[in-house]
Amino acid sequence: MSCESARRFSAQERTPFERRLRKDMEELEQNDNGIQPQEAPQGPEKSEKSAKPAKKRMTKRKRALVILLSVFIFISGVLGFLQIGAIYTGKNWEHWLPDYEKVDIAPILAKKEKTEEDYRTLYYQTGLTKLGIDDLLAENNTARILRIQNALFYDFDIVVDHFNIFTYSEYIDGVAPICALQDGDILVTSTTRVSWLRYGHAALVVDGEQRLIAEAMSPGTKSTLNSADNSFESLANYMVLRPKVDEALKTQIAEYAKTELMGVPYRFTIGLFSKKFRKNIKGTQCAHLVWYAYKKFGIDLDGNGGWLVKPRDMAISEHVEVVQAFGFDLDDLW
Repeated sequence: MSCESARRFSAQERTPFERRLRKDMEELEQNDNGIQPQEAPQGPEKSEKSAKPAKKRMTKRKRALVILLSVFIFISGVLGFLQIGAIYTGKNWEHWLPDYEKVDIAPILAKKEKTEEDYRTLYYQTGLTKLGIDDLLAENNTARILRIQNALFYDFDIVVDHFNIFTYSEYIDGVAPICALQDGDILVTSTTRVSWLRYGHAALVVDGEQRLIAEAMSPGTKSTLNSADNSFESLANYMVLRPKVDEALKTQIAEYAKTELMGVPYRFTIGLFSKKFRKNIKGTQCAHLVWYAYKKFGIDLDGNGGWLVKPRDMAISEHVEVVQAFGFDLDDLW
């Protein structure tokens, strides 16, 4: 169709049908000449509107990625910080050994009457105070005293046990015999550590003759009875403490713990986010179990009176005295 014919046709068109026909003819002519029809350009407003949802979707994705990355970095940082604490507390500790000579204590043990100087010598040679020495001599158990002396001076290898998340404990590659035990005695150690905190562990002797202890072990467990020897004699340090309480009352406290404080769920934060002492105990941890048993009978063994009772708090209490120490500096126990 020529240009002039198109102009004549344009001048004559009057109806929508004619206008549509003209448009079809023009498109046909363009196709014959190899010209692709152009789409009507979109206005700037329409382009901006279509671009906005895409930008919003991209922004949301970026924001989500940033949040996820931030959370990952934060969690990694916290875990790294806790692990560094576990490494630090491990490096910042050592098993104590005497820096003086071991001597023959048999002649001193054979004496019927011993002086204060004799007991002092025996303490630095065995880690046993007068209480510990006299208990074993009353049992005619000199051999055990000598084994205790040998363990105090022996240079054991230290083995680190990783038994819970960020939680470690130091052991010796052998055994360090524990003294004679009485109902109500307390065993404590500083070997257990959780990240930056060297917390320790504690247990209550509920049957001295059978050497049974009540203890709360770790998260996810409940308080139970164990052997004092199995739980403590392979630890890299420990102390045996004896509360300054009438023996009959200590026996009563031990019986109460054995019958009423078993099966209590472990809760490390007891005293921080809940009452330290409540009539019906709902949760406990190692030192809290020991403290609670005595507190139930009106005796507070917490040496610093803080919200969270720790093994060391009982070791420094004015209401206890040391029976035996192993692996601790005998001049500066804890």
